Amino acid sequence: MSRSSRQSAAWYLCRKLSMRPTDGRGLPPGVVTAIVGVALSVAIMLISMAVVYGFKYNIVKQLTGFHAQITLSAPDTQDVGMTDGLHLTDSLKQILAPYCDTENDLRLVVTQPTVLKTDSAFQGLMLKGMSTEPQSWDFIEQNLVAGRVPAASDTTGNQIVISSVTANALGLQAGDRIMAHFIDGESLRSRRLDITGIYDSHFHDYDAAIAFTPLAMLQRLNHVDSITGTILEIRGIDPATVPDCAGAITAALFEASVDNPSNPMYYQVSTLSDKCSLYINWLDLLDTNVVVIIILMACVAGFTLISSLFIIILQRVPTIGLLKAMGATDGLIRRTFILMAQRLVLTGLVAGNALALAFILIQEKYHLLPLDPDAYYLNYVPVKLSVTAWVTVNVATVVIAALILILPSHIIAKINPAKSIRYE
Repeated sequence: MSRSSRQSAAWYLCRKLSMRPTDGRGLPPGVVTAIVGVALSVAIMLISMAVVYGFKYNIVKQLTGFHAQITLSAPDTQDVGMTDGLHLTDSLKQILAPYCDTENDLRLVVTQPTVLKTDSAFQGLMLKGMSTEPQSWDFIEQNLVAGRVPAASDTTGNQIVISSVTANALGLQAGDRIMAHFIDGESLRSRRLDITGIYDSHFHDYDAAIAFTPLAMLQRLNHVDSITGTILEIRGIDPATVPDCAGAITAALFEASVDNPSNPMYYQVSTLSDKCSLYINWLDLLDTNVVVIIILMACVAGFTLISSLFIIILQRVPTIGLLKAMGATDGLIRRTFILMAQRLVLTGLVAGNALALAFILIQEKYHLLPLDPDAYYLNYVPVKLSVTAWVTVNVATVVIAALILILPSHIIAKINPAKSIRYE
């Protein structure tokens, strides 16, 4: 008998043999346990991966609101009024163009230390000047809890968006006015700013230290032109290619400086991982938790499948003896019962996927499970499952289950046909 014929015979016997006991009353507890075990294991693995991936995705998304994926800064200067500040010239745009999908991915920013003061309190923070493009304010707008972002058409007003941490500390609300003091060398400059909005990203350390204002306001304050800033942000880069892009940009800037020593571009190039290494390393540790959960769930599913296969074999001892007496080989019978056990795996897979996907969709839409934002930087449990992860879990479950079932199936070879036919 050819291999394809043996496989066809195994499939035929698998379809004809019922999982139900000879009395026909329901499924045996062992079979039900196997299906439930596989379903719960698959569901927990998928949910765990969705939660961790969603957590990492949302945390990184929040971090990129404060820091770009790649940042260029002038070395050893914090004052945009200095002659060695960063200038977004046409030549610099040409160098960076290959690393930006669109013109909006390249953003000039001004950062300026300031002290916000009311009659009874004050707070020092970093004021970040943002360009007028709507994309520059997307992050702030998504995290607004009151008010609005500065209008793109208003390039002359003194507007500011502060965090809820700063607002609570100073007793301010959207629509109030606040006095901001800037130190320039030995002189002090002050501006009265209109608070147009209040945001809350749940990152207390960043919220307490950063406020946002239009770029033009800080450029006027420092008496610089529209192409001068303190940092240059590059966004919209594939996270997997950020280190390579940063290295390529560093090399390109160095080469341009060598070719044109009269206009050197010795800018510092840093990545999101450099600026947020504490958070990034913490997120990387979450992968270990997922691996542990997957291993534990794989063990649970494996043990339940092995025990269920033993139960199926013991229930079909007379049938095995009859098949052997009719000339069926041990290999054919083993394949038949492995396929029967795989039916349990597929049933459990369908149930587990349905349970996991239902949970993910409901949680993603309604945010039923909350989190403490002071501890987790998010106010709900995030979920996000990639197609690759979903396919990997399902395929790996089927393959590993097939390998696990090979060993216990060898018990069939020890069954004696003459004795098994009389087995009760």
